[in-house]
Amino acid sequence: MKNKDLRQIKKVFLFLPVIILFVALLFINCGREKINRKTQIILISVDTLRGDHLSSYGYSRDTSPHLSKLIEDAVYYKQAYPNGCWTMPSHMTMLTGTLPSRHGINRAWQANQDKKYAQLNPAIKMIPEILQSFNIKTKKFAMLPRPLGFSRGYDTDFGGDPFEKDKLFNKLLKELEKSKDEDFFMFIHTWMVHAPYSNSYYLEEGKISREKRDAIDNFRSGRIAGKQFAEFRTFLKENNLYNIEDCLTLYDSGIRYVDRKIGEIIEKTKQLGMYDNLMFIVTSDHGEHFAEHDPKQFYGYHGKDYYEEYIIVPIIIKYPEGSKKGKPKVIDRPVSLVDLVPTILDYYKIKSPAFIQGESLLKSRPGGKYLISEAISLPGIERKMIRVGDLKYIITMDNPDKPGRVNWDAVSARRLFDLKQDPLEKNDLYKNLKYRQICIDFEKMLRKIIKASVSKKFASGETKIDTETIDHLKALGYLE
Repeated sequence: MKNKDLRQIKKVFLFLPVIILFVALLFINCGREKINRKTQIILISVDTLRGDHLSSYGYSRDTSPHLSKLIEDAVYYKQAYPNGCWTMPSHMTMLTGTLPSRHGINRAWQANQDKKYAQLNPAIKMIPEILQSFNIKTKKFAMLPRPLGFSRGYDTDFGGDPFEKDKLFNKLLKELEKSKDEDFFMFIHTWMVHAPYSNSYYLEEGKISREKRDAIDNFRSGRIAGKQFAEFRTFLKENNLYNIEDCLTLYDSGIRYVDRKIGEIIEKTKQLGMYDNLMFIVTSDHGEHFAEHDPKQFYGYHGKDYYEEYIIVPIIIKYPEGSKKGKPKVIDRPVSLVDLVPTILDYYKIKSPAFIQGESLLKSRPGGKYLISEAISLPGIERKMIRVGDLKYIITMDNPDKPGRVNWDAVSARRLFDLKQDPLEKNDLYKNLKYRQICIDFEKMLRKIIKASVSKKFASGETKIDTETIDHLKALGYLE
């Protein structure tokens, strides 16, 4: 071998450690391109917030002045849908980017008399778990059942509803101060719009005494564990407030209260110099029914169906560069919560794991040509919905028992609505034979999607429901 060849070989060995180090670093950062800005994300979920009750939607009351201001810097999705119509399946979709038929948190509470419930499979990672692997600090201010998997991936779990008690809200503001120079993801969830509707902002003066008005505004802080929902309904009946108009007024008052708290968070981030750099997201898990399709139901009624009032929610996303533009971008086409996680990951150049079913909202047409919602809170039946364009198809099936909560041999009802021609969903087109083939095609499509969604690899486990969770569910009306 010539000396020249030997020198070349020595050079290769000399630089070998550098090459190995470079490859190692490339592997560590696999799935994420380097970005210069900080990764700072606040995700706020306002439980039970109907999207059509926001000022920005054109609602008659000015329920959300601070959110309207936020929208000036944001992308506002006016036709956003959850992928389940009650809290647990919808939030699990919001935080994993998977449909209820995949993550499995989809069974009605009342169907679990043995006090056991589905638990998220470790193969499906929550958004904080994914971000945690990139050294992003994760923080949670939310009271969602820990046994189901809602506490996975958080460096700090403060628990509780920060909008309910001043002490915890002040802790949230202090946590923002501590976080201003670090990469972080903060998930905030509040029940303060959910029944019992414990705010009187819009209640007519003189309707009730000042003492009783104070009792409404402070009801949650003095609650007896597990009895809040039923007790408040009794209070409303005793004071002639248990009617559609007054319950709706109290509900809107709760929105106004939550909007003010969100405004305080936004103002704090501005004071800390964080606002421009933030990804700030506000959304909800489902809406609320006020006798639109059942005149007897107007208090704490959701999770039962897929009429618009049950499932129209807002998605508001202020991207870091949004505050510099000052031009709101209103998107008036349907999108859904399953797309939130992939949107966050896409923006920060993090590759979405294979289990995720949603698509980034940063793409031109996320979600493909359809939207899916499934998992209701009634035992013994299941309802599933598919929306294609302006058409919404809903099926009801009896005794669902498989992982996807299906029983295709026991479909007991079918409905079809044209939301453009019939926005109040009063005219069921399934009765018209000329639409029958469309319904057949939609049902085939729905079956195919649900079948592909269910996977043994991601099958949920089983866990016991603790006493704290049971008391909380009773306080919110999910359990008697």
